[in-house]
Amino acid sequence: MSLTARLAPVITITGTTLLVGCNGGGYGGSCGSYGSYGSYGSYGSCGPLYPGPDGIYEGALTNSASPQGTAVVAIIAANGTGRIAGADGSYYRLSVGSSGNNLNGSYSGYPQVAALSAGASPVSAQGSVAGTITPNGLNLQMTDNTNTQQSVALTFDNVYNRSSALANLAGSWTSTANGLTLTATIQPDGSFSAVDSNNCTYLGNFSLLDPTFDVYAETHVRSCNGAAITFTGLAALLLTKSTTGSGSELELLTDTSGGDYLVADFQ
Repeated sequence: MSLTARLAPVITITGTTLLVGCNGGGYGGSCGSYGSYGSYGSYGSCGPLYPGPDGIYEGALTNSASPQGTAVVAIIAANGTGRIAGADGSYYRLSVGSSGNNLNGSYSGYPQVAALSAGASPVSAQGSVAGTITPNGLNLQMTDNTNTQQSVALTFDNVYNRSSALANLAGSWTSTANGLTLTATIQPDGSFSAVDSNNCTYLGNFSLLDPTFDVYAETHVRSCNGAAITFTGLAALLLTKSTTGSGSELELLTDTSGGDYLVADFQ
């Protein structure tokens, strides 16, 4: 297989209950909950807060080419950096901030056919992000430099409110998509090595952003045919490997600043 192959995202919908809380991080707390259809649960003494936009999300992206919507996953860290990956191979790098329940920022869209090779492909689109934080997640509008718009509706996944620890990632992981397999070994300190079916090698590290939440920072160098490229991104552990074994999923969304990206759903 040529180096133009990429690991396409596998969209995972967990179906967890969305919590609305009184604290300042995530969508958790003691005030009550929303069920799967957004119905109100019981509330304590405080009203619902809409923290964010940090979190782990699933949802759909719609535009003129895909009015029916494309399934996406998104990871947004507390510092406002984020990634969105679509089931059709679309990929976006975000930088967002919030004021009240409004958010804004910028994005870069990565070409779906860019080569994962030594020469980074140019970013295909750049633009602005605007939207609102809702009790259930985020509603976003992405507008590029030609004023073309895309809408993204994201539902918050309560797995974000679980704590993170590098030791939880330790073990052997494999992701296979479009005929390309990537096998990684992660150490308890977050360092990892990997090799893909094109005999490219990967050396990198996962690190903690906030141990309160289930999002990790990631960076690695991929070496292939004597050329090396540095990737940075975000990851989320959807299940705890140490207690669930083969049912675990580690979602990795990582990219270069020039247009190459890697989406892996490790199991």
